[in-house]
Amino acid sequence: MISTRALELTAGMLAAAAVLVVAGGALLWVARQPVFAIRAVEVRGDLQHVTAAAVRNALKGRVGGTYFTAPLEQVRRAAESMPWVAQATVRRVWPDRLRITLREHRALGVWNDGRLLADDGRLFVANPAEAEISGPLPEFSGPATAAPEAARRYYEFAARLAPLGLKVEEVAVSERASWSVIASGGGTPVLRIELGRDGAPAAVTEQLDTLVAFYPAVVARLGGPPARLDARHSN
Repeated sequence: MISTRALELTAGMLAAAAVLVVAGGALLWVARQPVFAIRAVEVRGDLQHVTAAAVRNALKGRVGGTYFTAPLEQVRRAAESMPWVAQATVRRVWPDRLRITLREHRALGVWNDGRLLADDGRLFVANPAEAEISGPLPEFSGPATAAPEAARRYYEFAARLAPLGLKVEEVAVSERASWSVIASGGGTPVLRIELGRDGAPAAVTEQLDTLVAFYPAVVARLGGPPARLDARHSN
């Protein structure tokens, strides 16, 4: 037999549940009111290739709902699908706005499949002509999986060749992870340097350091800059 106390407890729980349902419905109703509809999208960030107008155009039909119900993740994905956009952060701004903060890719070079290589090693799709405002970009070739390593190597190669007045024009890596560099400048029209693989017989950077150290002697012996140097062998 059910006690009076148990009945009172059950009735109280049912009443509380009913209150919660009503309160939840009321909050949902308030959240959907037109007064809180998203009316403006702010676009921020240090932008060179992406405009606020382009962002708003790309988000047409994707920014719906109100301050409370706007699909932030959907908006973020849409913004990050745009050319040049590396990262997007989306926030609500009371009472009727969204603020989108963008970070652009910084193009380091052009990959052999037509994509651009960012300085953080990521490949992205954009118009290469837009990236060459300050002049032609270095070219990269190799398997796409080598892109992060190629970006890192580029800075290493550029720093080591700079004392010779040489500028890196191309970086290539083979399927077997064998590296080569094409450089120019310092009285050298075009110089191709074969560096091979790490550990065969020495690290690639060590091979390049040795080549740089002996380069003036090589030029003097040849009577001019060489067109190709092979640093894969100890001699």
